[in-house]
Amino acid sequence: SGKTTLVKLIQGLYRPTQGRVLLDGADINQFTRQELADWMGYVPQETFLFTGTIRDNLVKGHANATDDELVEAAKISGLHDLVIDFPDGYATDIGEAGARLSGGMRQRLSIARAMLGDPPVLLLDEPSSNLDREGEIELMETLEKLAQDHTIIVISHSPGVLSKCKQVLVMQKGRIVRSGRPLDVLPHLLGTNATPQVYQHQA
Repeated sequence: SGKTTLVKLIQGLYRPTQGRVLLDGADINQFTRQELADWMGYVPQETFLFTGTIRDNLVKGHANATDDELVEAAKISGLHDLVIDFPDGYATDIGEAGARLSGGMRQRLSIARAMLGDPPVLLLDEPSSNLDREGEIELMETLEKLAQDHTIIVISHSPGVLSKCKQVLVMQKGRIVRSGRPLDVLPHLLGTNATPQVYQHQA
């Protein structure tokens, strides 16, 4: 319905036929592709990994990243605690397209890669699609913390993830058909009178 296209417009990968995309009030067309890439971390719907090690895949696009920065990004995504159980740690060979990793680990690796460099804007396209319930809860808690000093745009069908957002936009056929707080939007979206509170993880 146009959600992924919207994210690509925000990244400057597509040019709008009408209107403008503004970043802190400035038209993004005045910035270089490299500047936008440094400022925006992107997790695509389909995780694409390269043959090589976990570290090789993490630093793709950030060749000068330090080990401390790499570990910090991995901790944020929940990847670090899984990697340290491997005998070779970050030097573990993941196989072709990450075939040796579970779907959840591939997703966490993709999220960690987007976090590397601590970009102020994060764009996540269905980030919980390959995570189990525990992984989704961890992701929601991570996004809550990051939202304190980052701008985060999430495409998701998960009520749990959506319930953590400050504002929800519902798109249909390329247009926004409903917007507002999760408390107001989710009951309509899910066809229920329940409030988003039932979808939130209770600590």
